[in-house]
Amino acid sequence: MKIPKLLIVCSLSMVLSTTSAIAQSTPEYHPFLGDKFNLGIGLFWPEKSIKVRVDGSVPEEQVDFGETFKLDDRETTGSMMFKWKFGEKWQFQGQYWSVDSTGGAVLEEDVEWEDVVFKAGTFANGGFDISIARIYFGRIFSSSPKHEFGIGGGVHWMELGSFIEGQIESSEGSTDFYRGSVSADFPLPNIGTWYSYSWSPHLLVMARIDWLSVSYGDYSGGLWNGQAGINWAPFRHFGIGFYYNVFEIDVDIDKSDWRGSAESTQHGPFLALTTTW
Repeated sequence: MKIPKLLIVCSLSMVLSTTSAIAQSTPEYHPFLGDKFNLGIGLFWPEKSIKVRVDGSVPEEQVDFGETFKLDDRETTGSMMFKWKFGEKWQFQGQYWSVDSTGGAVLEEDVEWEDVVFKAGTFANGGFDISIARIYFGRIFSSSPKHEFGIGGGVHWMELGSFIEGQIESSEGSTDFYRGSVSADFPLPNIGTWYSYSWSPHLLVMARIDWLSVSYGDYSGGLWNGQAGINWAPFRHFGIGFYYNVFEIDVDIDKSDWRGSAESTQHGPFLALTTTW
């Protein structure tokens, strides 16, 4: 049976049209570089440390919470990041995570908290929590289908809290239970830069870093926040990212309810499921 020439021509036209549509829908490079939005949600495993100083009538020494209260060195916490490209050269970035730890131990040395002293040899509990929200606006200064470089600025909004509780000796010589706690929330502005490179539709490497040292109201200090890693996109709109995050803050606080300082470092891997559209 002979196949009509018209049927052959129509079939070839349909195949060519379908192939063209697929080619147009499949990006030449990783979709992070071309799509307007991307979102990542996953787990962050930071190795962490926190040192807090709460002054009383005289400046005190910092308390290393990990060492003093035998806190775990690492913690598993959720984290989220988001990026929105708007216009031809601009983008907004956001990220959020939080870390908190609580522990207890027999004190190996005296611990001073304001004008209260927790004596060596007594049992005490201590804990801290820190939440970080990163908001960042940047401009793309160099780009092509396979790479992107930008510079911008933003704010890290932080919420810090810490406490120590245990038995203390009163001025009359009796033993009383005491809990001392402090908290603060504040923004730290920063500047930063980022770079992304893709050599295929499925693989992208990226790195970014934020930094600033500034005095702002009742707070003064500095921070470093960096991230580097790779994203593998086996499908057009979905991928898996493996990154390494670094965050450091050292801030002096001069509030009526907290005169002292806080110093924290967090660094570790971040595994995320990502989507772009």
